[in-house]
Amino acid sequence: MRKLLMTTLLAISFSGLFAQKLEEVQEKISKGKYDEAKEKIDKFLADPKNQGNANAWYYKGKVYSELARQDSTGKLTYDASGEAFNAFKKYQDMDKKNVLMLLEQNVGLFQLYDLHYNQGIKSYNKKDYVTAYDKMKKAMDLEEYIAKKGYVYNGFSFPALDTQLINLTGSSAYLAKKESEAIPYFEKLADAKLKDKEYREIYALLVEYYSKQNDVAKADKYLAMGKQMFPDNDYWIGLEFGEPGKQYKADIEKMKASLENASTEADKKPIRAQLTPLEDKLTSERFSRYDYMLQKYPDNYALWMDYSIELFNYTYTFEKKPADYTSRQAKTEAALQSTLKLKPNSTLANYVMAQHVYNQIYDMEESLRNVKGATAADLAKKKDINAKLDKKYDELLTYAQKTYDLYAAETSLKTQDKMNMRKMTEALVDYYNRKKMPEKEAFYKDKLKKVQ
Repeated sequence: MRKLLMTTLLAISFSGLFAQKLEEVQEKISKGKYDEAKEKIDKFLADPKNQGNANAWYYKGKVYSELARQDSTGKLTYDASGEAFNAFKKYQDMDKKNVLMLLEQNVGLFQLYDLHYNQGIKSYNKKDYVTAYDKMKKAMDLEEYIAKKGYVYNGFSFPALDTQLINLTGSSAYLAKKESEAIPYFEKLADAKLKDKEYREIYALLVEYYSKQNDVAKADKYLAMGKQMFPDNDYWIGLEFGEPGKQYKADIEKMKASLENASTEADKKPIRAQLTPLEDKLTSERFSRYDYMLQKYPDNYALWMDYSIELFNYTYTFEKKPADYTSRQAKTEAALQSTLKLKPNSTLANYVMAQHVYNQIYDMEESLRNVKGATAADLAKKKDINAKLDKKYDELLTYAQKTYDLYAAETSLKTQDKMNMRKMTEALVDYYNRKKMPEKEAFYKDKLKKVQ
């Protein structure tokens, strides 16, 4: 009996000792001496016998939370906020009634959340995306823990899906070059099918990411979801088109820069020898992609227009006329005809077609100049070329006049549009000069003076 009494007294003594030690921690907290409070709570919990004391973990959470809050310059050599969160969780695991934290509505957890979120925003605004991601991720961990527990502070509770925090966390990771870590956050938002237009880019990002990963199923999934949520066919077709040949672009730009800096033809020749095959590969991949996309979307004007412009530039941008020049011209014309069939009043399509016909006229006039002789055969050849030129000028009139009229109907024109209109006015002057119609020629010459 005496032994039992002795054990009971000893237990009471230890309990009192525990209370005394924690009172010292509380005293330091009340005086704002958090460094000293940390020293005492650390010493207390360093003893394995004390680690089963739930209240001790609660006080550690309070002390470390405050130290984290005070650390505005980031000088601490330890993760104070992480230690605080773990301490609070440990307290709640040990005290199922959550007595101490319930008395203050679990404010310590909400304060930790605010701390991380605000620090994350500050770092994000400073473009320190690595730190922003770390802080946002910790805020996310805290929010998920609080929400799972169902805690409410002064009537506030976290939403089932905190779109702003998820978006900021994913964006921070993405901008910190942690793309694979960012994707799950963006998937959460995409899968929620949010209707705000700002989220359209998330579907695009996911499509691009999974396309690069050759995950066709997921790329198609988010492309279909994006189209469903934000119907904008041209946008999604442009995204699906992607950047074929992108892998060659950096090298091509470097070689072009080297070509400009080369001073002699001997220096330029080896650069061109490397540059041409890369440009051919880039062009081949892009045109192959157009072929595929136009089979899939044969009625898309924007796709045909882009294809026509690329073909036009491919056909008429050269130092030396390519061997397949004639077939390039035929492809360009066919693409432009398909474009105009879809949108006959397209100012841009009519303008490019007029420029294409103008180039054909230049080629014919060059052929005419090259006929030097005066034999019957030479004269017959000149007559034939002139007859073809007349027809080609009539063709030019169709597209140049249409383009001019479309521009003239506009109330205001951008600088590029004014330049294009001037070219079409010049084309009309040339046409009426060719047809020997001086009044019309004078009319468009006068218009030319006004197109500035």
